[in-house]
Amino acid sequence: GDPVAMALMNATTFMSGGGLGSSSSSGGGVDMLWSTFVSTRSDFLLYCYTFPILVIGYTVGCAPYVLLDILRPAWAAKFRLQGSVYNPKPTIWTCYKGVQALMWSVIGPLQVFSYPFFYLANISAKDPLPPLWLALVQIATWFIIEDYGNYFIHRWLHSGWAYRKIHYMHHEYDTPMAPAASWAHPVEILVLGIPTFVGPAVTGCHMITCWAWFTIRQLEAVETHSGYDLPFPLCWTKLIPFYGGAKYHDYHHRIGGECCGNYASVFTWCDWAYGTDKGYRVSESLKKKTS
Repeated sequence: GDPVAMALMNATTFMSGGGLGSSSSSGGGVDMLWSTFVSTRSDFLLYCYTFPILVIGYTVGCAPYVLLDILRPAWAAKFRLQGSVYNPKPTIWTCYKGVQALMWSVIGPLQVFSYPFFYLANISAKDPLPPLWLALVQIATWFIIEDYGNYFIHRWLHSGWAYRKIHYMHHEYDTPMAPAASWAHPVEILVLGIPTFVGPAVTGCHMITCWAWFTIRQLEAVETHSGYDLPFPLCWTKLIPFYGGAKYHDYHHRIGGECCGNYASVFTWCDWAYGTDKGYRVSESLKKKTS
């Protein structure tokens, strides 16, 4: 058929609610491309693509902030949360290499061995592609689930034993930087990974939605640890309602230690509801009075 007509048909289907998948019976479009892609690959192989997606997503997400830290352009200085305080360039590189070592030694093997879990949770890449609206609703729901679970685990990690034995590693860098988002003790990686997996396990989903979720969550964590409070559109997370962001989490790292606040990973409501943002709110109030 006419390729232009085919493209218009697929675009119309997408905009009218077809989303990632296509309800068109024309046999063309994204659905056909995806079906062709998965038809020659096993479920396990498709599942294993999750790891390179994580590695690439982390590296690409860190790159713009690392460039800002290295080049230090004048226009970005006013968005720098700790002013002229930067991590030395060798420290940034050491952190990135350390995270890569953790990814290959901890996250990679964990991903391979967790395949049965995904299978039982009915997360498959060979199902028809989901509508865009469904993928967005699922990811929004998972953000809420993950944030609530992460809050309590993170709060526990700041208790005496857990902080001294596990969480201390993530706080080795008082001055945040993007690569440090994933710099953590292997036990912390495993424990904090649970809330991230709970959402997809509860709702079930297409593997491509899972990939999108992991990528978006990782990019958000990188931004939170970047050390820059960039405005929209330079920072897409500003569109997230009740979002904490880099400024919110920078306070957490500056205070650090076994007792602090701002534990939530994404939103601000858990810290507000449980009274663990009082120090941050007082700090912000004092800044406004003295500015």
